[in-house]
Amino acid sequence: MDIPALKAHSDALIGIRHDVKWGGVDVYSVHQTKMVCIFYDGEKMACKVPDDLFIMMAEIPDCRPAPHLARAGWIEFGKACPLPTAELQRIITQSWHLVVDKLPKYVQKALRPQEAENQ
Repeated sequence: MDIPALKAHSDALIGIRHDVKWGGVDVYSVHQTKMVCIFYDGEKMACKVPDDLFIMMAEIPDCRPAPHLARAGWIEFGKACPLPTAELQRIITQSWHLVVDKLPKYVQKALRPQEAENQ
């Protein structure tokens, strides 16, 4: 797992805010405190995944429901997770979309200006 590449990808998403919380956890949020992705222990990542993929991803080696966040549909990806960096980046982007989908419409339009133009 290429943590620096995943952090750079997270930073590049629209509307992302990066904070360090809880004694050294890198937290990427969109619009106030809605979390998109967390990196911790220098080798783990957790993010929200679609409900229909939650069970499947939890069965991947070194992946499991994220402690304290499993009820919210988060999966923890460990250091030995076999998914390539490009796939983890896609999952982070998908997590961003899941969070943005729950935000008020005016915030969604600000974060997705290309979609607002197409309507």
